[in-house]
Amino acid sequence: MYHHLRGTLVELGSLDAVVETGGVEAGGVGWQLTVPLSTAEALRGSRGQEVLVYTHLLVREDDLRLFGFATLDEREAFRLLLSVSRMGPAIAIQALSGISVGDLVGALASGDSATLCRIKGVGKKLAERLVLELREKAGLLLHRLGVDAESSAASKPSAGGEGERAVTDVVVALTELGYAPKEAQRRADDAWSELSPDGETNDVVVSVEALLREALRQK
Repeated sequence: MYHHLRGTLVELGSLDAVVETGGVEAGGVGWQLTVPLSTAEALRGSRGQEVLVYTHLLVREDDLRLFGFATLDEREAFRLLLSVSRMGPAIAIQALSGISVGDLVGALASGDSATLCRIKGVGKKLAERLVLELREKAGLLLHRLGVDAESSAASKPSAGGEGERAVTDVVVALTELGYAPKEAQRRADDAWSELSPDGETNDVVVSVEALLREALRQK
């Protein structure tokens, strides 16, 4: 229904934005958007300027919610996730906030449920269902993105299980503090490597607080 909005960015949070269309003279309308961290980062520094945001309108009973994305690939990945039964928009936004579109689609296409479990709110059963229902569609999208499934899977963080969840939480915290997504991921991964014993993954328990402190110390 709504393909995109072009207007002035008047407000920006970590997971939300307001874009005004029409201008003051035309009685401008402010559109409240829920956005992933990657889109918020792309819009950072554009307050008061004209922006283009691709949109998705979610209609559920008496609830209307508008989601915004910096790229068409982000929106397509969001819609891909929503096509899975009992998959809510909150988890889909978390997925796009925690890992890149290429890594997300690569994990789906390669059946890498461990990477999907890094997403906040995604457990083993949901990860397996995502792979089961989306593997073929994700493969087509991955091909269009020009990303190789095996190389994408190989680029995942070395942490596993609870460690991967902690790393993801630290990435989200760092981006909310103003770090770019790639820099946040690098710091979180370096912090994990520093605090976890060599060769240990799933059985290691490192608190999010300890990882965040270490990530902030990284250069």
